[in-house]
Amino acid sequence: MTRLEAYAARRTREALAAVIEPFSTDIEQHTRALQPIGNAWTEARFDGPFYLSPPRSTDLPAASLVFVQSRDGDTVADNPSTLGGGDADKHLVYEGLSRVAADGVLSGASTIRGTELVLSIWHPELVALRAALGLPRHPVQIVATSRGLRLDEGLMFNEPALSVTLIATRPGASAMREGLAARPWITAIVIDHEHDLPRAFSELAQRGIRRVSCIGGRTLAGYLLDAGLIQDLYLTTSARSAGEPNTPFYSKDLRRETVVRKHGTGVDAGVVFEHFVIA
Repeated sequence: MTRLEAYAARRTREALAAVIEPFSTDIEQHTRALQPIGNAWTEARFDGPFYLSPPRSTDLPAASLVFVQSRDGDTVADNPSTLGGGDADKHLVYEGLSRVAADGVLSGASTIRGTELVLSIWHPELVALRAALGLPRHPVQIVATSRGLRLDEGLMFNEPALSVTLIATRPGASAMREGLAARPWITAIVIDHEHDLPRAFSELAQRGIRRVSCIGGRTLAGYLLDAGLIQDLYLTTSARSAGEPNTPFYSKDLRRETVVRKHGTGVDAGVVFEHFVIA
């Protein structure tokens, strides 16, 4: 068994063991042409379809931002599960519906550095939904870095079965030159500065990546929102105070339209999920 197979088996067991309490819908309203996705299993637990915005153009992928925050609006924690989103959020939304239709999942370097993370989906019902959408088993792993990464660390950088794209500044790409040369399954998009992310997204679209699920951290989220690259915001608010104080996912005003608002039930009572379309 390969490292990836062992990792996938463990994550699948975790997803199957999770108690996924159903959400209950408070608001569902939209005037835009959104794409509903789901199957009988997800719709029973999410209380309806999950919505995606279509790409605005052929030049850029449709991009969503996925965040969990404490009830005080804080998002930074050494272990994100301590923020209190719950199993329904983790296994149905965060590692499920928000990325099941994505061609790629984008993370900042600090989110994955030193971990064995693979940015994919694990519950068999969601794996089946992704297959029904005609997509490969795993999304492209996309990591943005300004300083470079230790490519000898981390599962995703050392598993040829995964497709990996690094968005790196020139100093970061230079620091990874030898590691990249030894790993032909990893490609790099080199940019001059973090504010050059629109050009990186344009290149992702040219490579056939039409939908990206972005999971942060908050520094990367800020660049993406400032650049106008995010169309959908999927925000889960927990019922507990947790995380580092004064760490909102975005510190500026954000024009957004509510599409869906749901609340958790059972062990997830007090959790609120919201889907916003960014103006």
